[in-house]
Amino acid sequence: MATIISVSDLAKLPDLQAPVITLNLNLRKLAFDQSERLRVKNMLKEIEKKSGSDLKSFVTDVDDLTRQQLPYEGISVITDKTGSKVYHLIRTSVDEPDYRIEDAIDWLLLLSEAPNADYTLIEINRDNSKLYELKNKRVNPLAVKDYPATVQDALGTEIRGGELNFSGKGGSTQYHGHNETSQEKKIDQERYYRFIIDLINKDSDLANHQFILMGLAQNINLFKKLNNSLPLAPVEIDQSVQNLAPTEIAKLVNDQIEKHNRTNTADAITKTFRDKLFTDFTNIQNLLNSKDIRHLFVASRDEINQNDPKIYAEINQMIKQALAQDTNVTVVNEDSTIPLVSAV
Repeated sequence: MATIISVSDLAKLPDLQAPVITLNLNLRKLAFDQSERLRVKNMLKEIEKKSGSDLKSFVTDVDDLTRQQLPYEGISVITDKTGSKVYHLIRTSVDEPDYRIEDAIDWLLLLSEAPNADYTLIEINRDNSKLYELKNKRVNPLAVKDYPATVQDALGTEIRGGELNFSGKGGSTQYHGHNETSQEKKIDQERYYRFIIDLINKDSDLANHQFILMGLAQNINLFKKLNNSLPLAPVEIDQSVQNLAPTEIAKLVNDQIEKHNRTNTADAITKTFRDKLFTDFTNIQNLLNSKDIRHLFVASRDEINQNDPKIYAEINQMIKQALAQDTNVTVVNEDSTIPLVSAV
């Protein structure tokens, strides 16, 4: 039976017996495309022939994946010569199915295709709000019990906004709204945001989520000022998304996350850690051996292969060692000025 595993947990396992097989699958295509299933079936035959191994459990596992309705864009399936253990790594996406048969796991490959972190998105407007989830780059509305979609839902008859207009007739009272003033609306807005923060804090299903705020800058700034507990992501969408479809929100958020990650990775190397950065290969290895590395930066697979393919396997082993120590590892793409390997 296959085990869903993270990259870091996979690194803590004993070395797999060579040859190690990695098969990348596009699950979305497998769900409806018969030609995709045939392509994968032929790949499995090639893998068995080239590896010279009896991989019945591996083949059975992949066959099962073609029938399951998994909520992932793609998946990497990993096993070794014995075929006795099969591991699944969830992928953000897999454009085309492919496979690799190597002496060891290609950690650079796995990290370069690792899934984006999941976030909960909070749409913040002056008098209404919505929650969304960002999972595997897709955005969907998130239903949370008792979540106040409007300020009225949160505050009810306690809305200030001016004195409440009412009239009595036949023993009944009819409310006609408020004589709103700008100051009282501001007070209602603050109470509304506090209500949202408190409700999220008390929801066990949202515990440990990281939140991205979306809305006009003044609304985001007020929410952040009032927030004293929710873990807010450094990424923000400082525009109204009230009239946007989930697919449009997804593009906005994913582009902003990618931009933030790219900028801050480069900044971490060239600015934040500039005077503390180790770039000597031997020195980095010695520091890893003594567990004195906090963050390992490595260039992309293409950069390493183009500049010094001889050290590819050594960097790959460094990554495994760092991951097994729960050290942060970042693959730096699209920046040829960054050393092939550096650490802090």
